[in-house]
Amino acid sequence: MELLERSSYLNNLSDYYREVEKGCGHTVFLTGEAGVGKTSLVNHFIRRIGGKAITYTGACDSLFTPRPLGPLFDIAGQMDTELAALLKNEKDRSHIFAALLERLSFSAKPVILVFEDIHWADEATIDLIKFLARRIAHYRCLFLLTYRDDEIPARHPLKTIFGELPAGHFSKTGIERLSREAVNDLALAKGYVSGDEVYSLTSGNPFYVTEILASYSPGIPERVKDSILAVFYSKEENMQALWELLSILPSRIESNLIPHIEQEFPNGIEDFIRSGVIVNRSDYLAFKHELYRIAIEESLSVYRKRSLHGKMLKLMLESPVGSGNLSQLLHHARFADDRKLIAKMAPEAAREAASLGAHLEASKLYSMAIEYTEHHDPHKVELYERHAYECYLTNQITAAIGSQQKALEIWRERKESLKIGDTLRFLSRILWFQGLCDEVDALALESVQVLENGFPTRERALSYSNLSQLSMLSDDPDKTLFWGDKAIDLATRMEDKEVLAHALNNEGAVLMKFPPSEMKGEQMLQQSLSIALENKLHEHAARAYTNLSAMSVLGRRYTRAMAYFDEGLKYCEERDLNSWTYYMLSEKVKLLVDMGAWPEAEAMAVPLHTHHFHPSIVRIGAIVALAKMKIRRGEWKEARALISEGKPMAKLTGEAHRIVPLLVAELELCWMTGDSVPVAELAEAEDKLFPKKNHSWHYTELTYWMHKCSLPVHSEQIEFNGPFATEMQGQWKEAADQWKVIGCPFEQALALSDGDEEHQKQAYSCSVNWVQRPRMS
Repeated sequence: MELLERSSYLNNLSDYYREVEKGCGHTVFLTGEAGVGKTSLVNHFIRRIGGKAITYTGACDSLFTPRPLGPLFDIAGQMDTELAALLKNEKDRSHIFAALLERLSFSAKPVILVFEDIHWADEATIDLIKFLARRIAHYRCLFLLTYRDDEIPARHPLKTIFGELPAGHFSKTGIERLSREAVNDLALAKGYVSGDEVYSLTSGNPFYVTEILASYSPGIPERVKDSILAVFYSKEENMQALWELLSILPSRIESNLIPHIEQEFPNGIEDFIRSGVIVNRSDYLAFKHELYRIAIEESLSVYRKRSLHGKMLKLMLESPVGSGNLSQLLHHARFADDRKLIAKMAPEAAREAASLGAHLEASKLYSMAIEYTEHHDPHKVELYERHAYECYLTNQITAAIGSQQKALEIWRERKESLKIGDTLRFLSRILWFQGLCDEVDALALESVQVLENGFPTRERALSYSNLSQLSMLSDDPDKTLFWGDKAIDLATRMEDKEVLAHALNNEGAVLMKFPPSEMKGEQMLQQSLSIALENKLHEHAARAYTNLSAMSVLGRRYTRAMAYFDEGLKYCEERDLNSWTYYMLSEKVKLLVDMGAWPEAEAMAVPLHTHHFHPSIVRIGAIVALAKMKIRRGEWKEARALISEGKPMAKLTGEAHRIVPLLVAELELCWMTGDSVPVAELAEAEDKLFPKKNHSWHYTELTYWMHKCSLPVHSEQIEFNGPFATEMQGQWKEAADQWKVIGCPFEQALALSDGDEEHQKQAYSCSVNWVQRPRMS
């Protein structure tokens, strides 16, 4: 088909390519409905570039659970056998992704990298896209991605990807339908009197226009599907049977299957290629357009479809080279209703998906395995446990709790105390995300009681460390150290580095919360980090970076915090440890607000807040930051709405780290506006949130704002921290100087405003400079 009304798109791609030739890569997302011509545009552009670039093309498939890193498997075979072997054998994605970048950097020519149909991408592929797009500017590579923006479900990670990529190095281009004039020109060229009727049927969708003008059926059909089916029914019976068989293959016909298909349908595939219905795409075949396949597949009866999936499954299993694609095998097994095969292969596919970082797909596959595994199978309990863990990683907390409770029920029936205790421990961990504090504590204690058997088991050490972590989150240093020391003792005796790193992390984090023990806590966290890095314990390294940076922000040690953020975010982004990346960003945004870097803080906080699939602990930090900026701009109605939104989420956690910042923001709003202060909530917070009030940064800041709002505070025997304490003692000038050194212009202005007229003018000048302060590097 002639590419009408596509010159502007092609020119834009050519402009990006010229920059690529100069060494500055770019990512382009091409979006539009099915049939709008995204692939045709890409192919035309590649032909225009000719031999000046090397092109690698991969695609995502419409499977029940997508192939983990499907496009990367496609392009690895095109690049070199070494990368293909690494992808098959290496389970650390950071090594795989780094190897891909290495090949881009050493390419003799610029590279055009194409990922098609990423609306079907798995979680690991989305992570790869983000990994490449964040670094693409440093490589001679034009990264082209196509997807259907009208086929993305609400929870799909593509919904938020654009807020997670560096501005200036990616573009999003929506491909429009053809105009009425263009359709008319095409119709006239085909001998039609006009294109009005064609346009009214197609609304300018290029694929529909092409099919109708090709006159596959007499006259203009009522629907384009009729046009495709007319071609199908014009074929002889044997060819119809082949077309039906191929239609159940999602998106592609793997090359290793072709000889087996041809045994049953001699020359059939060759005939289809000559007719243009099927086309070559690298090392596989595919329908000319996905709509061809769908039209035939949807015409099949349920029974016919099941029979065809069974036949394809048999072909794949009998293939001497094997498909190497568990996701596709399971897809056909599911529609063929082969329960035994699904029960056998789904756990294997889930483990493969998890090893590649496709944890969402792994959770779906474990769910499938549970559904198809017989109730009496002794291994079913392990499927529940693995499903719970994968759901925990992917923020499917309700599903995780359900599977973990089922596992607990089974272990109780079997009276296996070691498993019961370990299951209780993990159940307490995932219930923490729902804010069920009393139940969390009860389960954690029960886990310890069950496992207190005198034997140095890993389960018991983990149970101790779990209690230590819960105590740390509650700002209780005594309990944190008590349970942490017990975990460390067992971990040391068993030489278990992972448990040791976890327990040291808990103790270090709680000690960093209080200035007298801050340096000791930082050293323990550094020790935890070193163990994790040395032993490639990615989750524990990420957690150490998170606590080092978050505790440094809490203690107003901003230079240290920025260093930890820089190092930790780089580490997590390289390994796509997104849970910790987002949490660190929610802590970093607090620092940016405190230091007056508002433009950067707002740009970071808005996507953290508006993405409702972020966990509450991430969204709360963003809400606090946005609320403070609204208050200080005088946008009080918006600030009240944010605080009202955040308080219920924070209360569920039962933690001062979530509750106090929102109470402080509300007190600041009350101080500025004269609103009524939340007396009952403050009393409840004082009563429940502070096992240790001395030197507590949370209690210090809360008391400071209660003091400013003229509320009674009982602070005679409490030691407060930093400039807050200095100002509450009436030494406003000294406090202002301290805030200036720390780098908090708003707090500096607040302190100066308590002085004489000259210092009040300084406070005004300070606030003006703070509002106008540029972005931080």
